[in-house]
Amino acid sequence: MAGFFCLLVFIENCFIMISYNIKFPLNDNVVTNTFFAMSSVTKDAFSSDLLLLLLTQRGERYYEPDYGTNLLKFIFEPNDNLTASDIEQEIKRTVSLYIPALTIERVEFNYTEDSEGQPISDSQLNVKIKFTYSEDAFSEQGELDLNF
Repeated sequence: MAGFFCLLVFIENCFIMISYNIKFPLNDNVVTNTFFAMSSVTKDAFSSDLLLLLLTQRGERYYEPDYGTNLLKFIFEPNDNLTASDIEQEIKRTVSLYIPALTIERVEFNYTEDSEGQPISDSQLNVKIKFTYSEDAFSEQGELDLNF
């Protein structure tokens, strides 16, 4: 995961793992007046990691040329079921490779309105990704909206 680090804390005769992650997109933390807003490892942290992974163009990252997706190649493709299927496969393949703790449950496509219910043009596409993060007995669900 991008920007992920853990801290083991010994409290009352047991170790507790506290995990932190830099939120994406990058923003200042106005509460603590620090450079980066942080999130704990919950659906917010995994949403940030997922967003970073999906918006990184494959080949863009130094020393990891296979990291990212080829979602930009779908920008001028028609908004049909074939393109939607190709986008879904690209998302699932990339996530299973780089964030194996996430399981993509469903990828939904909306051709008429964005995530806030506002109408979109014929050349736009709203993609809602529903995922589950599982680690041992802990499981949490989240979703991410992308607009192309």
